[in-house]
Amino acid sequence: MVFDQSEIEKIIQVSFSSPDLIKTAFTHRSYINEHRKAGLEHNERLEFLGDAVLELVVTDYLYNNYENPEGDLTAWRSAMVKTESLAELAEKLEIGQY
Repeated sequence: MVFDQSEIEKIIQVSFSSPDLIKTAFTHRSYINEHRKAGLEHNERLEFLGDAVLELVVTDYLYNNYENPEGDLTAWRSAMVKTESLAELAEKLEIGQY
């Protein structure tokens, strides 16, 4: 499948000023290992940053919208940011093909 930046931007409703940034975000290390001449970077550093940002955004949302005890908020945040939950969202958005 050809990488289509505009299609991804439409699906996730975010515009990227740098085509290289979105390509990197969607490039797994295993792809780089198999396509060394492609001149791409893998997404691990962006994944590290994104995980931290996602956790902060979810924490802020839960803190400001629910008055539950810390233990509840922590459990909810954990459920929201876990791999399985994010995979379900990716499936709903149909971005797995990229």
